[in-house]
Amino acid sequence: MSLSTFDKTVASVFDAVLDEQVAPSALQAVAGYVGAAGAAYLLVNKLTSQVSAVHRWGCATGSIPEYLTHYSKIDPFRPLQEKLASGSLGRLTERLPQSVLRRDGWYNDYLLKGGVCDILGTKLHESPSHMAIIGLYCAVGDVNPDPWDLGAVRALLPSLCNAASLHLGLIDMGYRSAIMRGRLDHDAAGVMFTDKDGRVIETNQAAERILRLADGLTIRNGLICARRSFETAKLTELIAHATAATGSHPSAGCLLIGRDGGRPAYIVRIAPVTAGLGGYDLPMVMVLVSAPDDHRVSESELAELYGLSPAECRLAMAVAFGKRLNDLAGEFGLQITTLRTQLSSILKKCEVERQSDLVRLISNIPVVRLTPSETELV
Repeated sequence: MSLSTFDKTVASVFDAVLDEQVAPSALQAVAGYVGAAGAAYLLVNKLTSQVSAVHRWGCATGSIPEYLTHYSKIDPFRPLQEKLASGSLGRLTERLPQSVLRRDGWYNDYLLKGGVCDILGTKLHESPSHMAIIGLYCAVGDVNPDPWDLGAVRALLPSLCNAASLHLGLIDMGYRSAIMRGRLDHDAAGVMFTDKDGRVIETNQAAERILRLADGLTIRNGLICARRSFETAKLTELIAHATAATGSHPSAGCLLIGRDGGRPAYIVRIAPVTAGLGGYDLPMVMVLVSAPDDHRVSESELAELYGLSPAECRLAMAVAFGKRLNDLAGEFGLQITTLRTQLSSILKKCEVERQSDLVRLISNIPVVRLTPSETELV
């Protein structure tokens, strides 16, 4: 296949990361490029060890709810894929002997009835919370017992793994695919669209606040910049790679951007956007900015949970952000002995023994931010 077909396939994969409604089209492009009769993309929740989402194209049987509630739980091939190194290929009929498959309900009632006799699969990426798996189908009755173009598969794998890494990263930062459907301000993260040079074209309200604050990211001469020159250089490089301005194929990336005042660094993710998908007729990138402290419990919630005083809440939050008592004494205008007394009271009220335990406790308190109903995003 031509290089242009490869580029279009890669672009469709990244489009699907940003808007799951186009996932079937992306899988169709992938299947067509590698010669598969169909394809499926599975998202596995590592906490529950269950498939939490599936997208597919081509031959398959039954509804997706039926797959999620029944067949995904008895799939003998998925655990084998999960054990593979990212990008390492595994073939169903080589990993499981025919003697096993002949008696297997998933293989006979789901795959064969759906017209699939074999799968070439791999784990694309794994984060602390999720795994992304792809399967490429071989159809029943296919005259070629090895229909996959392995050269095309291997050429595409780095981009597939890169896109899966972006997908899982966006999940971890609370991303909603509604961003790409014109609902920018429903997302808690800062969202910006830039051109290949980093010129900011559009932002959501959260991104506007980040840029106006200018404690780590800002705009100079219309271009997005970081506080430090080496971070700006890295940001510029990632944007160029995402728009293929370097001559390579589009790719996603991420970096940390330092902030003023010792606050936790911004987590910045760069995602390629196909011309037209974001509403503009030029290749763009989407820059998503998340701040760890935005997802921490508030001082008022901490007071309600553990009965801390306002002064204790202020100290507890500062300690959770990694600040030292000696520095806080000057910042708060208090004696170090006063802060130690307050910290001792905080540890007792929170029923922890050490300062490190307090930091872990506050960091692990789940935070729910009220947002418009998901039904509004449809």
